[in-house]
Amino acid sequence: MALDLFREMAAAHLESTGDRFFILSSTFGGTNLNFLGHGSKRQFSGVDEGSLVNLAGWGLLHIDYGERGTPNYRVAGEGQRFYRHLMRGKGSAIDQIEEETRRVISGSEYAEAHPRAAHHSREAFTWLWSGQTNDQIVSEVGDHLRKALMDATTDLVGPDANGGQEKPIERLTFHLEGLKLPSREAVVVSRIVELAEVVLSLDHRLNHIRDEADKGKPDASWEDVRRAAFTTAFMCYERDRLQVAER
Repeated sequence: MALDLFREMAAAHLESTGDRFFILSSTFGGTNLNFLGHGSKRQFSGVDEGSLVNLAGWGLLHIDYGERGTPNYRVAGEGQRFYRHLMRGKGSAIDQIEEETRRVISGSEYAEAHPRAAHHSREAFTWLWSGQTNDQIVSEVGDHLRKALMDATTDLVGPDANGGQEKPIERLTFHLEGLKLPSREAVVVSRIVELAEVVLSLDHRLNHIRDEADKGKPDASWEDVRRAAFTTAFMCYERDRLQVAER
């Protein structure tokens, strides 16, 4: 329990900027940590205070107290090193990216911020992990993935943005042209848009797998469906991060 809490706290610290610390808040509803830092939207509810004491005792957290004696915690330098050690032990860098993307997209914070996109992502992964790849299920997955990408784009650009709901790449491109991004970041973001276009095409193929079969194209394998699900989730993840950066 303590290590699970620490992983989340360290991840919030590393994905954020500015002064970063956690303030303990105890109410009748339970014990929570309020994170102060720019970038992360992770939430910490139902926190075990004993775990915080242990983590501080292990040197992974620094503990301080506010004017009213309220405890606050910072991830220590030793804690950051230990977190990197934990991540190295979880597999390759690609494995970690996939796990982190899936964790964010399936989390309650993402669902609250992007209810429609989260619903479609959740449905797509539910079908994916069923292990079935008949045409009906593959088409269902493709439909949910397309809608997840379209809804995530709408959340980013707004419902009244230029272009229709069915044209997320056009809407995204128009939106990004209005942002003042540093030159290097602008190049990266433009490449992400290009990838999104490819991913949308892949999702469209799965959605219309029966039409593809009529054209003599091969059936979709489970790996094809997995790749579409993950890359779509990654595109939704990046749109969520763009929203954080704009705030």
